[in-house]
Amino acid sequence: MEHRLLRAFVAVAEELHFGRAARRLHISQPPLSMQIRRLEEDLGARLFERDRRGVSLTVSGEALLGRARHLLAEADRARAEVQRVESGDGGVLSVAYTAAATHRLLPRVVPLLRARLPQVRLELRELRSAEQAQAIREGRIELGLVCAPVDALDLALHPLVHERLVVALPAKHLLARRKILGVTDLDGLPYVGVRPDVEPGWALGATRALHAAGVRLQVVQETDSKVAMLGLIAAGLGLSVVSESMRELGRHGVVFRPLRGINLRLLLAAITPREPTPRALAFLTLARASGRASPAAAVRKR
Repeated sequence: MEHRLLRAFVAVAEELHFGRAARRLHISQPPLSMQIRRLEEDLGARLFERDRRGVSLTVSGEALLGRARHLLAEADRARAEVQRVESGDGGVLSVAYTAAATHRLLPRVVPLLRARLPQVRLELRELRSAEQAQAIREGRIELGLVCAPVDALDLALHPLVHERLVVALPAKHLLARRKILGVTDLDGLPYVGVRPDVEPGWALGATRALHAAGVRLQVVQETDSKVAMLGLIAAGLGLSVVSESMRELGRHGVVFRPLRGINLRLLLAAITPREPTPRALAFLTLARASGRASPAAAVRKR
């Protein structure tokens, strides 16, 4: 049964007048009568009684009316759902993230996304920055949150947050008494770091900046995660240089101090295909509006 014919049937059934039903459908009466006859022929049943007193539903017409309304409502819902998905207001948004994005960015953006686009279902998966580009190419995710730079010349890079470096050190460390540390204060001290291959963009950027400033790193331990690294710092094994958003982790026994002498800013960015989906664009808009990046930051394509 064609939806066009069902709509014609419902209009006549509700108006019980072909002229009023035709005006409601914005067509003339002869085409409407033809549509009703075609539907009756398709079903092999008379749907209306017509006489000088007017139009009335047959028993078959009464049986069809409820189901016709249901079918038309389902079609309208399906159309609306497809339009929401196409516009970015519905569907599933698959986002990969590196751990650095969980410190400040995601806690701010996710509530905004749920409030603004309640029909969008958010799927989050943790992936290292180096793995996210391939996940986008394979269609497994629509957007990735990475510690830039990453090797993704075929994708679009969207700068979101520039983070300063701070020093994380044991609360009982002698340097913890100072409010601000200079980079030369770290020279030769025991150092705890995350393995460079975990997030090479940030790890190598920080260590190279320290070396350029003349600081010799005495690496005593490398870990697989920043949470483990903070635990070892709390245990007194050494200190580390980290992104300022790690303050949000609030590890007992660890204090954070601003670092002078290094102008490096670590970039947290999003990567997408060169033509992002509407849902990904909505996420990027909210990420910028969250206050963690400049609203005027332009999309940079690599």
